[in-house]
Amino acid sequence: MTGRNRFVLVLEEKFANSFRIEPSSRYEECVTVTAEPGRSLTDLLRSDIPVGSNVLVIAEDDRLLATPAVEVGPGRTVASVRAGPGHLALDQLRTILESLEKSDPATARQGAEELAEALRVAGGLVLEDPLTESLAKMTFATPTWSWTDTSAFQPGTAQSAPAGRQRLAADGEGTVVTGQIAVKGWPVVRSRTPDSARCQELFERLSPLSHYPLVLTVEDGAVTDLRAAETGSAKAAEALKQLFAADPGHGRITGLEFGLNTAAPQLPFNSESNAASTGKAKASVHLVLGSLPSTNYQVLLDCATSTLMALGGSTALAGPGTAAPARPRRRMNRVIAAGCGCH
Repeated sequence: MTGRNRFVLVLEEKFANSFRIEPSSRYEECVTVTAEPGRSLTDLLRSDIPVGSNVLVIAEDDRLLATPAVEVGPGRTVASVRAGPGHLALDQLRTILESLEKSDPATARQGAEELAEALRVAGGLVLEDPLTESLAKMTFATPTWSWTDTSAFQPGTAQSAPAGRQRLAADGEGTVVTGQIAVKGWPVVRSRTPDSARCQELFERLSPLSHYPLVLTVEDGAVTDLRAAETGSAKAAEALKQLFAADPGHGRITGLEFGLNTAAPQLPFNSESNAASTGKAKASVHLVLGSLPSTNYQVLLDCATSTLMALGGSTALAGPGTAAPARPRRRMNRVIAAGCGCH
């Protein structure tokens, strides 16, 4: 966040005594605003947060995490950090805040540009998982990027933090997705209306995917079958089936979202950090189901064991195939000497 002379920390009331602002020469003024139960970010921007502010929001309540761009205005920059439920919330928030300090917008921007250039000449993509032998193809005439958020917080909008994501549209004219896709990793659930409790509930039902893969059969962009590759992912499959039954739009693949932030952590709660994180790869890839606001929810499913390549190519563009080779472990010889107490 740059270009503002005032820093405002907005804390949901439950976190009011957990954070403080250290003095900084970067800002003329640093202010903490406590949001009482029932208040929204829109309320606070209208009455408590002056124009010319960089704003960081820490909250669990969805009403404090997002607001229309018109409410932010060009004179404010807003970054919002979602807190998780339970007794680990403060530790998780500390991890996210540390990752914000380490995030490098230039690296994320370079990754986004390289990915866009590779896809510009690809003509299509192949997503392959050797563990489940799943393979899917996405064909298009011209790639359409429906959203880019490359770690630099911009004025005029409320952005989720940590940032560093780029989304390729999969529901446009001439784009076809067909095959089998293996999903594994922490999911992300987004909602059309403020409903953090319901999102967290759906997240928890999908959380077995953090350990167990699920294979989705896709025909012309629609999920037609779900196969639990291991018994642990059966619960997640049932949750998705119920979601698709409630609204078939939830079962349509609307995009591939790429994580570009090498500093963002992967966390065991419904956090946008899971979407931004690259993991050990250069870029992560996530399947996007549903489309806000057309559907009640949008679900991101990590493809942590699948590598993305250009159609007919052999170079990995995202996924584990882009990870740096692991360094060989050095073997240490143990020396036991008389009198050392080791024998």
